[in-house]
Amino acid sequence: MPVVIVSGQRGGVGTTTVVSNLAAALQRAGEQTLSLDLHSDNQLCVHFGVDQELTTGWGQAVSSGKDWKQCAFQAVDGRRVLPFGDVPSYQYSQFRKGLASSVTAMAASLSASDGDWLLVDMPVDRQQALCDNPTARIYEAIYALADISLYVINPDLACYRLLKQAALAGESLDTKQFYLINGLDTDSSLSMDIELLLQAEYSKQILPVSIHLDAAVPEAAAFMSAVNAYMPDSQASGDYHSLALWCIGHLSKGDADV
Repeated sequence: MPVVIVSGQRGGVGTTTVVSNLAAALQRAGEQTLSLDLHSDNQLCVHFGVDQELTTGWGQAVSSGKDWKQCAFQAVDGRRVLPFGDVPSYQYSQFRKGLASSVTAMAASLSASDGDWLLVDMPVDRQQALCDNPTARIYEAIYALADISLYVINPDLACYRLLKQAALAGESLDTKQFYLINGLDTDSSLSMDIELLLQAEYSKQILPVSIHLDAAVPEAAAFMSAVNAYMPDSQASGDYHSLALWCIGHLSKGDADV
């Protein structure tokens, strides 16, 4: 199972939207996908057409002692999603207890599925999540399985500043980690200039594919659909198709190098 982690350089850069639409693009390319939501706000499932009133999810199952394997949903286009679910505050202590005993089996089960792609919607603050968050153990287990980690960035001053701060602090990406530019606005000189700066300064870490700003993306989300189903001829639909092909090609190249 190829495992792709999608996280943000900061909040609000569009990681959940990227996970949903990358899954749809991979499905259209003939790959079966399962998307795992590690966000306690439980927003990913909405992009798959899941009723917002449903509280089912792996977190909710762990807290109530149920089987998390029964919590997955399948969208009309074949994409599957494992939501976090709704964990009420009064069940949070039980969630912590159940997580410790279930995470090893959960990670092993997800990684054992041949052929499927696992896309992980990872919360932004990775370091704090690994140290303090009650889902820390599953984060660690999933990170250990990852074949590709995509860090979503916007071509704006906030993300550029965070990247510069990380570089000054000595942080760097390994060979499995890449930056994905999301929300490139070709009508904005600033957006285009920052993209050029990013490409120049992080050429080995920036993906050759950027996701353009496209009104079709939020419209598709409003209809709980992927952009390639809602508006298949849109710029964003083509971008996600290119991203899916890059992921497939990158992992195929890695297999050939082994």
